[in-house]
Amino acid sequence: MYKKMYFLSTLAALATALNINPSKAAADSTDVNLLNYIQDQKDYELHHTINKELIDLHNEVDNEKFIRPLDSSKPAPIIFEGKDISYNSLTGAVYAKGNVKITHKYSRMTTDAMNGNAKSGEVDIKDKAHMLQYTPAVVLDGYDTRYNYNTKKGKMENIKGSINNKFIWGKKIEFYPEEMIIYNGSITRCPAKTPDYRMSADKIEIWPDDHMIAYNAKFWIKNQVIYKKSRYIAKIGKNATHEDSSIPIHLTYNSDDGLHVQYYYDKDINNKIKTYIDFNYYTKHDLRNVYGIKWYNGKASVRLEDGYYEDSNNNWIKKEPTVIFNYNTPIAKSPFTLGLSTEYGKWDDDIKSSWHSGTTVSVAHTPILLSDKLKLYPDVGYTWIHESYDNSKTNNFYYDTTVMADISSKFIAYTAYHYSHSTTQNSLFDYGYDNYSKKITAGFSYELTPKDRVVVANEFNAGDGMKTMDRDYYWYHNFHCLNMVLQYREKRRSWHVKFNLVHW
Repeated sequence: MYKKMYFLSTLAALATALNINPSKAAADSTDVNLLNYIQDQKDYELHHTINKELIDLHNEVDNEKFIRPLDSSKPAPIIFEGKDISYNSLTGAVYAKGNVKITHKYSRMTTDAMNGNAKSGEVDIKDKAHMLQYTPAVVLDGYDTRYNYNTKKGKMENIKGSINNKFIWGKKIEFYPEEMIIYNGSITRCPAKTPDYRMSADKIEIWPDDHMIAYNAKFWIKNQVIYKKSRYIAKIGKNATHEDSSIPIHLTYNSDDGLHVQYYYDKDINNKIKTYIDFNYYTKHDLRNVYGIKWYNGKASVRLEDGYYEDSNNNWIKKEPTVIFNYNTPIAKSPFTLGLSTEYGKWDDDIKSSWHSGTTVSVAHTPILLSDKLKLYPDVGYTWIHESYDNSKTNNFYYDTTVMADISSKFIAYTAYHYSHSTTQNSLFDYGYDNYSKKITAGFSYELTPKDRVVVANEFNAGDGMKTMDRDYYWYHNFHCLNMVLQYREKRRSWHVKFNLVHW
């Protein structure tokens, strides 16, 4: 006969939510980057699909009136189930054997045999245990498990499973009220039996909805270590951005630069200063790295950089070195944001060198809802530039207006108008400029299948009868554990392929 026994814990349930938010592509003259959020959403949804076991557990708990207290101010019960259960009412000792289930709110452990104590909240499982927890989403198998529902502390040995759709395995995991710690473990989002990529570490500390720290972290592609860091910190949950969710290596090919291997490494000096190297190897250009040190504090940042830079029109420049200051802040309680940036450094394009100084002041407005499907994004700014090479001084007034249209769940379109007084015709360097002042961009994205999306992006010279300057075609494909972007630039007759190896 199968039996159930109900006991009250003296404290509330296990730890709370762990969520992952949604790689930043280089700027493109056609404004195709405006559609990046689509891929971000698809990646987010892919990595936030709720495990079926957790859905079934949630539904079962909702349908079982004894699992949840009638008075929500009182603690929820611990429920012991098994074919054979014994209980000592004086000591609180509980023993269960045969198809054992221990359920507390939306969490459950199953095993063949367990010892516990209803008064202390302790559960002890020597053999294999299967742990389910709805929030944060935990699905784990392990051995030698101890957990206390009163203190919310515990541990499990030789683990394998997932935490919020990140696949993990390790020698040991410890549970605390505010965090989980994995020892000698690995973590990945690739569900393959032999993951295409993973991160391993001596210790991984996870604070749900805040951040993760990995000590002596190694990043692997298949069986090759491609990146190491003594202390790797990543924001997770509500704090995360798309940049925080990626490991720092990308492979790209295009007919202009050849194969491009990009590898980013940084090291924290303290909580406000870090040094970094953006390693870039091109088969057609060799090494073109960027080295830097950055100070940042909320709204402001200052960085010193030295290296090579390429814009969307294949214009290269070397900065040796440059200092860049950025500051952004909301204007009181208005919908406007004020931006200020200043740069001073030596620029070189292999033809001339100049000490370049530039200051930009900009004002941006939060998105304006034109309808339930249309959003308008306005931006205006002014730049002052001085070049030592010819002692020239130029002033640049610019403004941008962009309209995004969510026509349907599969079809998204955009159009933008850009005006810039400065062009390649009146600036010392071509880097960062078009050769005309008035530009219109327009494009759309259409989802063919859940794994395939096509994009057409255009750039027009609005001052020359809407002459087509660029027309680019994209195919986005999800290869299970990595994403591919294939691009053909019709006007330039060039091919580009990018593999996002990791979505961390």
